[in-house]
Amino acid sequence: MRNETFSSQLLDRLAYAFGKIDIAVDYRERMFILVSENLSAQFDHADARSPFVLLPSLCCQACGEPAERTIGVSLAWFLLQVSASLLDKVEDHELMSIQSAPSDASIITNLTTGMILVAQWILNHLELDRVDSGTAWDIQRAFHETTLSVCSGQHLDLSANSPDLSTCWQIAEAKSGAAFALACYAGARLATNRSDVLDAFFQFGRGFGTIVQIDDDLEDLANIGDHCSSWRMKKTLVNAYLKFAENSTSETRQNDRVITTKQFATHEPISSGSVLYLQLEKLKYATLAENALKRLNLAGEFQDRLISIIHHESRLRNYVN
Repeated sequence: MRNETFSSQLLDRLAYAFGKIDIAVDYRERMFILVSENLSAQFDHADARSPFVLLPSLCCQACGEPAERTIGVSLAWFLLQVSASLLDKVEDHELMSIQSAPSDASIITNLTTGMILVAQWILNHLELDRVDSGTAWDIQRAFHETTLSVCSGQHLDLSANSPDLSTCWQIAEAKSGAAFALACYAGARLATNRSDVLDAFFQFGRGFGTIVQIDDDLEDLANIGDHCSSWRMKKTLVNAYLKFAENSTSETRQNDRVITTKQFATHEPISSGSVLYLQLEKLKYATLAENALKRLNLAGEFQDRLISIIHHESRLRNYVN
């Protein structure tokens, strides 16, 4: 299925859901605009990478079922991703960076609540994709449990003022790791109920999602002189790694230290060391994800596409000049 066709089908399903739910016109239109813009961004430069929204579809097709079965699951997962992204913008005080979004945090929070509930409505109507009740129930259960896991990870993130390295990895796996594991598990579940196959797809998604979180922290680090605040840096893997390195080499432990813009820009060993550490961690998670796929002996086309996603995200990048 062509990307344009798949994107159009997702938006058609969203419009169908809105048509069945009695909500205010402006609320519905604003939500539709935010979702459609985020969806369009997913397919920018799609020739160089596979958009994340295709993950359920690719995993389903890898198990022998057509992409059309994944419209509801893919849209529900994407709605949760968009809502999480917007809530992150609220948390990081970055709403002004979204041109089409209201700058009022309360409006954005209300819109994201709506997206989560629309996702639930869509999951309650998977019969539109000819999904049997047993499969639909299992997928709904996975969505509920994963959403709670992500919320739990977010709570830990918000509660810890300056988390240590172990806690940062726990947060990364509980948030992005769990979210991407859900996409791969749910897509595969549309095609099979074999526990070994589903576990392999889950592990693939968990590793891949953690790579995505590492990239997010690396981008924050690269933008530290731009919009990334010192408050945000206290939450990152970069700062946790620096604390870990200092505590390992210094008699005087500086547990409350956070890297500053000036320190990072002028201290090349610090910047290059933390980037190297995170790049190596990306390669570790890429290996775990790829090994999970190799256990499946998938058809060549889809295994190659899924592995290419890992390689694209895990490749070494020059985040620091």
